Amino acid sequence: MSVFRVKLNNSKQGLLDIDPSTGLPFTTSKQRQTYVMGPKKINRLLTDGETFTDSNYWKKFAYPQTPYETAFIEVVSDDGSVYSDVPEENTFGVGRSFTGGDSLGTSYTDDSTVDFITTYGAPARFLQVQNTDSSNDVTCELNGDANLIFTLGSGETQVFNSNDLAITKIKLKGSADPTTALLLASVRTQFNS
Repeated sequence: MSVFRVKLNNSKQGLLDIDPSTGLPFTTSKQRQTYVMGPKKINRLLTDGETFTDSNYWKKFAYPQTPYETAFIEVVSDDGSVYSDVPEENTFGVGRSFTGGDSLGTSYTDDSTVDFITTYGAPARFLQVQNTDSSNDVTCELNGDANLIFTLGSGETQVFNSNDLAITKIKLKGSADPTTALLLASVRTQFNS
């Protein structure tokens, strides 16, 4: 999710909140707010200066996608995901390499767990786990369920395609310390408005 700032007042849009004696804004006027419909058809009240977190749908109202004179959103931080009016196209990739100082130990830890719901706001639609170690096994637990466990031998890969299984969390551990692995996933962007 990206972070956006509402910027209803700029030098090209007029001087409603500007003190003519100093050139600085007064406190934000109540007139500097508007309702804008989001991708889920929910109206969001946008007040000048506030920040909010949502999908990159809102980038369409920011410069340079919109001319500076009409832009009313400023991008504070961009997660790099795409936005499309076709819901199935609103996915982004997640990658994690367990090598070097971040390699797997012989027990599940917070560092060897990827919680897709907490971190990315939605389950993984696609998941590929590859054991890149030349001699150790990798054991994986899915969705926090001790009955959903599989083991990958050296050089083996496990793939869960779209619609196979909604993967909310994956934990990895090695048969020896250190063990290396690679994880690739795709997650569908969730919209807040």
